[in-house]
Order: sequence, then C-alpha cells, then structure tokens
Amino acid sequence: MPHLDANAELLRRQREIVDRKTLKKFTKRRDLPGLLYFFGLLTCIVGSGYIVFLSTSWGWLLWPAMLFHGIMLSHLFAPLHETSHGTAFRTRWINEAILWFCGIVTIWPPIYFRYDHAGHHTYAQEPGKDPELVLPAPRSLIEYIYYVSAIHLWIKNFGWLFRHARGYMHPFNRQFVPDEDLWRIYLEARIMLAVYAALIIGSIYFQTWAVLIYWAIPTVIGVPVARMLRVADHTGCPEEPDLHTYARTVTTDLLTRFFCWNMSYHCEHHLAPSVPFHQLKKLHEEVGDQMNPVGKGYIAVQWEVLTKHLSGVFPKRKKVQPLSKKI
Repeated sequence: MPHLDANAELLRRQREIVDRKTLKKFTKRRDLPGLLYFFGLLTCIVGSGYIVFLSTSWGWLLWPAMLFHGIMLSHLFAPLHETSHGTAFRTRWINEAILWFCGIVTIWPPIYFRYDHAGHHTYAQEPGKDPELVLPAPRSLIEYIYYVSAIHLWIKNFGWLFRHARGYMHPFNRQFVPDEDLWRIYLEARIMLAVYAALIIGSIYFQTWAVLIYWAIPTVIGVPVARMLRVADHTGCPEEPDLHTYARTVTTDLLTRFFCWNMSYHCEHHLAPSVPFHQLKKLHEEVGDQMNPVGKGYIAVQWEVLTKHLSGVFPKRKKVQPLSKKI
C-alpha cells in the first residue's frame, strides 16, 4: 500500500535526525501532565463562561466577553489534536473520552479526524496529498481572511458530518480510512448530529439562549485565533517532504505554550508524533538545532506570511544539515 511505503520513508528520514534509542526516552506516556493541562484549560473556560454570565446584564460588553470565552473554547482543539495521536494520556479510556468531548464541543468528528490527521503527518506539505495543507502559495489576502475566519472550517466539518451520516465519504478522504472503521466514522457523524439537534430542540422547548450565548456564538467568533495558530505551523515553509523544514518551531511564552499544549514545537512534533506533548520541549533541546526554529512569535509569523508567502515570493529556507552528536 502507498501509505505504508510513505510511512516507511518518513521513519527512515526520522532516523537520520534522531536514533531510536535517543527517541525512546521521550516517548513515555503519563496521565498527570495531560490531566493538569486539560482541567487547567477547563478551569479557564469555566472562568470565561462566568464572565459571559456577568456580562449578560451589561449590554454591549456581552460581545467582548463572548469573544474571550470563544478564544478559550477554541483551545480545546489542542487536546483534541493530542488525543487523536493517542499520546496525551497513558490510560486509553481517558484519552478517548477527552477526544470525544473535545470533538463534540469544537465540532470535529474525532475518529475521522484521527485518520485525516494521520494523512497530514504522512504527506505534510505535499500539494495534492496533504489533507491539511494550509494556504499553499501563491494565495491572496482574501484567501487568508477566508481561512482565518474559519468559514472554510464550518463548510468542511459540517460537510464531513452530513456526508458521513449518509454513509458516504469523499474519495480523497476515503484513502486514509481502513474499510473496517468506516462504520464507526458514519456512526460518530450520526451521534454528533443527534447531539446538536437535541441541543437545538432543547433550546427551543425550554426557550433558552444558553446554548447560543455560552457555546455556539463564542465558538464561531473565537475560533479564528486557533486558525491563526494553524497558519503558523506550516504556512510559508517549503512545500516538500523535508522533516527539517516543512514545519516551524515558534518562539512563544509559557502561557501560550500551555494553551497550545506545546504545539509551538511543531517541527519536533512532526519529527516524532509518538512523543507526548509534555516531552516536546526536551526533544527540542535534544535535536532543535537540526530543525526549523524561526526565532519569532505567532504574530510575527502571521506578518511574514501576509507580506511574503501569500504573493508566492516567500523565500525557501535553506535545508538544515544534520549535526553530529556532541560527545
């Protein structure tokens, strides 16, 4: 199968940067770090939700409060991403329960996303193959705004849900999913649509705006922040299968790393997806000099993408030559 060949090639390129023995010490899975990050994030979400509650009687202040709450909610994509890899927790049922919770709240079908994202890791930055290739050059400012606004996200994700609920999957996406798991993906779409329908019906029956105010509207207006973070992961990096340079490691503060579950170390994450998020900093310290650290934060990367990449004149980064291990 072509995917098996591609994964074998990916493993070979990984071994050129870090050997199996060195990598093994970073791959141990634990429950505590993930629980601390997850419940820490939930605490922030509850806090921002309480601010929305206080703002319901303050008129126009409700919208800034919902925006802040939506930004907190959008960060649930981080644990969704980590649990899709199965590395966030040692205990499988915890991993799967949080995967489902985050998938329903953020409207990402969790099982299908796991396969789609695996395809992204196999074919990262390869046009026509990478299912998550973001804004390949050249692109326009309008296309950037369209992506960051998340309009494309809702079209794509609800398209997945409605197609899968009908028992159909687009042929391009179908290539990443084993035959034996199709029924699970179709079932998850039906379950998720049933949950959303129940929320709508319940809101109408009980004549409440709670679902809109505390979830739906904040999610729509807050998710563009998460989209901007996704832009920084790959956009503007060489569109070719090179583990050294097809993702970037962004310099950022401790709080942002907490909300992103260390995905600022994105080059290291693509080098070794088996490494749990809480070990990425240590992996960076081990092999970061061979990767693609840009020495810029998320905002600076956005400006670089806007001023250089969109026009198609973004300079290709020089390939980083592997360095011999210091004795």
